[in-house]
Amino acid sequence: MKSAIWVVGLVMFLSLWGTGQARDLPPCAERPTHQDPPWVSLDWCLEVVIKDGQAGELAFSALAVGPDGTLYATRPHTGEILALIDTDGDALPDTPQVIADGLTLPNGLVWHDGALYISGGARLDRWRDNQLVTLVDDLPSGSGFWTGRLTIGPDERLYVGSGAPCDWCEQVIPGRAAIWSFALDGSDPQLIATGIREPMDVTFLNGYLWTVDTARDQTTEVDGDRLLQIEQGAFYGWPTCLVQRENSDCSSIPPAALTFPTHSHPVGLEAYTATTFPSIQNHLLVVLNGSRGTAALEGYTLVAVPIQADGKASDYRIIVPESATAEFAVPLLRMHYVKSGFWPLRPLDVAVSPEGWIYVSISGGSIYALRPR
Repeated sequence: MKSAIWVVGLVMFLSLWGTGQARDLPPCAERPTHQDPPWVSLDWCLEVVIKDGQAGELAFSALAVGPDGTLYATRPHTGEILALIDTDGDALPDTPQVIADGLTLPNGLVWHDGALYISGGARLDRWRDNQLVTLVDDLPSGSGFWTGRLTIGPDERLYVGSGAPCDWCEQVIPGRAAIWSFALDGSDPQLIATGIREPMDVTFLNGYLWTVDTARDQTTEVDGDRLLQIEQGAFYGWPTCLVQRENSDCSSIPPAALTFPTHSHPVGLEAYTATTFPSIQNHLLVVLNGSRGTAALEGYTLVAVPIQADGKASDYRIIVPESATAEFAVPLLRMHYVKSGFWPLRPLDVAVSPEGWIYVSISGGSIYALRPR
């Protein structure tokens, strides 16, 4: 593991300076990081955090923010974890430094109680005080979908998704296509739910555990991608009921809390509880990575799903791309071919800072921020 002493020094400086919540930001149009239309919103200013065209397709596949405002990111193909610090005084992190390496496909991050927890492959790791400790080295994984991202529950336990070993085959491998929970030291593994093809991310909101799932690759069903509210011990259908196998009893499968267009590919999930943007408080932020090999473009957006206190989900709102007036919002979404959205790039993950700012990572080495106007 590489040294990160200078990063720690900067973090200490920033913690004395404050996270930026109390600082006045210049008007959106006066910030050099501001993005011009069609990135339009009446609620927030969309700004560039970093663009690194040499960093690769999955340069920042997962994000997390520490209590001091440090932005952390995974780089799975090189096995690295990066920390980004604000070095130019514009209140946005900008300079990445490797703080840990030698990991296997790191793809999930969460900060908790002075430590950064990392998921990837068969491992759960903890980075604290510049030391990397492996907590779990036998998480069910392998070919097929990657190990998903992780979160900390209100019970002070780790929750992580394990993807299916294949697209829609009937090959059932114990522990795959499932959500697992562990004590913070990696002990006491518990199988929480099964039958979830691609549980790429998990989070808690209003006391409920949430995850996302995707439809099989060649299906033509409508609204086949899912937002799931997880029940302990429940089976969610993969593969038996999702390939419409005859003589299968699928009546006990909990219904989706909400569906997304098939192949929109939800991969990132984060609870938004801050008051910075009141219009999306108590919403789930969902990254729709986008369709592949289909005539119609679906996804390529960041959306917000309102969640009621009783756990009911309502229809989602598009966050980016967004128009200042409602009548242009849908046309903007459908005009990806003229680069009105993230297309041809893909959003990868979303994270929320202590001051309620939203970070979104994009394929090809970019991170954007949504901050008050």
